[in-house]
Amino acid sequence: MTNLSKLDETISELEKQAEIFKNNNKLFEKVTEIIDQIYKGVSELKQGNSNFKELKNEIRQSLITLNEKIESLEKNNEKVIESLISSNKKSIRELEDTVSSKIERFSSDIQVTIRQERTQLQEFLQTTLTNAISDFESKNREQINQVKILLILLIVMFCCAIGYYFFLR
Repeated sequence: MTNLSKLDETISELEKQAEIFKNNNKLFEKVTEIIDQIYKGVSELKQGNSNFKELKNEIRQSLITLNEKIESLEKNNEKVIESLISSNKKSIRELEDTVSSKIERFSSDIQVTIRQERTQLQEFLQTTLTNAISDFESKNREQINQVKILLILLIVMFCCAIGYYFFLR
């Protein structure tokens, strides 16, 4: 009978150990599952970092390109304005020379008329030039506003990328 009780104890111990082994297997499966999820998360984080770096480089390059375009536009605008001013001064000088020669040739009545016409022409040229410069400045402002909007969109995209990066953490 002692052998039977030892056998019962041994069987009980084996059953307890089998239960412990089952629990350990379940725990091991959960740990393996968590490790797989960690590896997957690390892989996704690496991919996200890579995508973020690419996006950051694209945004940086876009900003450099935009700055170059803005500088180019500013230089072109300065050249056009200088050209317009120079052309205007030349035209005014030529006009004044023409008016002066006509005044010298004609009588005092005609001289008065020519002076009036010269004044009207100067006002017309100034108005035309003022309108042309105003139109030019307006178009320039529109282009700068478009560049600003594009720059704002790039900044928003950059902020979204940063937010996306930190959200995944």
